[in-house]
Amino acid sequence: MKKLLAGVLALLLLLVAFAGGYFLAGGSVPGAAEDPAPAEAKAAPAAPAAVPQEAAKAEPEKAAPAAVPVRPVAAVKAATARFSIELGVFRSAGNAQDFAAALAGRGLPVEIVETMDAAGGQWHRVRAGAFADRWQAEARRPSFERTAGIGGVVVEEPLAATQPAKAGGGE
Repeated sequence: MKKLLAGVLALLLLLVAFAGGYFLAGGSVPGAAEDPAPAEAKAAPAAPAAVPQEAAKAEPEKAAPAAVPVRPVAAVKAATARFSIELGVFRSAGNAQDFAAALAGRGLPVEIVETMDAAGGQWHRVRAGAFADRWQAEARRPSFERTAGIGGVVVEEPLAATQPAKAGGGE
């Protein structure tokens, strides 16, 4: 009898906890959009059946553009830096080469950038891609992470005042 009573009490506590969370969250399903039409429908008299169909057609047209991020052209500034996705940092040049080769085998455009820390130690940074702005790099980061199988971070690298000519005749 005590086990049955304890079980019923536990179920009641769970019910209260879930119901409380439901009402605290506004009493709706997460991700469901609020429909402003019911307030207007209560105030307006009954309309012909053709009007709701027209409203239903207009609703998807409004939802489609919101799914695509849009950046105004005016936000683009002169290229003073380049952005890439850093996927690994190594002390050993060999480890960096092995990791970069594995990523290149998966189809990622990778390069190794050698940097020095404040103590004079050398680091080999494996970076993928070259983007004109942070927005482009952040947009591509998830696909690069899926391909690489590891998380990455967008980094900024200042461009030199003049780009050196390529040894192979330049492009």
